[in-house]
Amino acid sequence: MQKYANPETDFPEAYKLCKLFNLTQDNLMSVRNSITKEIIAGLGSETHGRSSIPCFLSYVQNVPTGRERGRFLALEMWPTNCRIMLVKFGSEKDVYMSSKCVIVPHTVAGARGTQLFDFLANNIAIFVKEKKVEKENLPLGIAFAFALNKLALDVGILVAWTKGYGAKGAVGKDVVQLLRIALARHKDILVHLAGIINISAGSLMAVAWSQPTCKVGLIIGTATNAAYVEQSSECELYEGPADLPLMIINTEWGRFGSNGHLDFLRNEFDKLVDADSTNPGQKYYEKCISTLYLGELVRLIIVRLMDQGAMFKGYSKDWIGIHWKMEMKSLIAVVSEPPGVYVKAQEVLDKFRLRNCEERDLAMLKYICQTVTDRSAKLVAAGLAALINRMNYHQISVAVDGGIYRLFPRYQQVLNQTTTQLTSPMNSFEIIIAEDSPGVGAAIMAGLAVSLAQPNR
Repeated sequence: MQKYANPETDFPEAYKLCKLFNLTQDNLMSVRNSITKEIIAGLGSETHGRSSIPCFLSYVQNVPTGRERGRFLALEMWPTNCRIMLVKFGSEKDVYMSSKCVIVPHTVAGARGTQLFDFLANNIAIFVKEKKVEKENLPLGIAFAFALNKLALDVGILVAWTKGYGAKGAVGKDVVQLLRIALARHKDILVHLAGIINISAGSLMAVAWSQPTCKVGLIIGTATNAAYVEQSSECELYEGPADLPLMIINTEWGRFGSNGHLDFLRNEFDKLVDADSTNPGQKYYEKCISTLYLGELVRLIIVRLMDQGAMFKGYSKDWIGIHWKMEMKSLIAVVSEPPGVYVKAQEVLDKFRLRNCEERDLAMLKYICQTVTDRSAKLVAAGLAALINRMNYHQISVAVDGGIYRLFPRYQQVLNQTTTQLTSPMNSFEIIIAEDSPGVGAAIMAGLAVSLAQPNR
């Protein structure tokens, strides 16, 4: 019989705290149903402003068929870096990609908006010259990791930067136009800037090229978001032509919970994390799910148990007491060890100067990490089930991007099982790891935009 198989009796103090993170089937159904209601509100013209899931229109209304061919450019913009890509779509399922990662210097990220976009344009110019496509006027699509208010496929008003970006001159302005102006200063290159999409929509488009059943792009990383395929007729804020029946929606579901729908499950540790975050009072759903916060939740539980004398007795809290120092990769390493094995757990604790720990404490750490990460997977499942049930396709694929799913087998298992439990038996799904980056999806979007704009196409 496995040692420490019963947390309630083996470490009752930890069990009592971890119970705060347990979710019943009824709890999860409540979350799923609330997300569905907020999505409907986000799509409504009169209720959009009050919804905690705003459901922004992407203006991407054509999903790839897999028959797209040609060469396209893409720019991925992330909080710490950007990636410029040349993507070639050859025969079916044959994608050639060449890319260059560019770190955005702090001096540029914090400068005026025009300086940032001049920096991006300069690097795009260097890249297209290196690839010898500077005169070909290739379509360029942007995959954007920051909050946008889309007004058209090629019009995206920047709502806000994340931490580290101080380019205030760009907030409230069209990101696409700012980059167009910067690129126009490079008279020796020709680039057709065709449109902009968010990261989750990019993942959806990238997988849909080779997997036509893909209808959801799911991001689970330092942030969480989802894009899905909606009926245009349900998008009350859409005022365009009625001949295209579909619309990819950027849910921005990380904001869910601001209307009180998660109050019943948010515990004292969730509230401590929120208060210590850079955006207190916002994005409650994201703070229960994303990798940025899970390690801090685990660390807070450990510190509480040490204060109670129930864990790591006699050890100093000098290092474990430092906020935000418990990394997601540590949680994955601890939980992924076989039963009764705690080698990685001890290696993680060594970083906090907690050496030669008792096996019971190591088992307790694994239990805490497992409990917090399981809740994350189950909450994602509630949101995913809401989307699958709403779209009501017989069979769909879900593109997921993020290391927590790709590198964490237990997370995969819990997410799949819980989504199945919360999804109508009439709607089957398959979760696919997005091997191609969101930039590939942005390149496809750019190609589609240009081809559809041409006459007789």
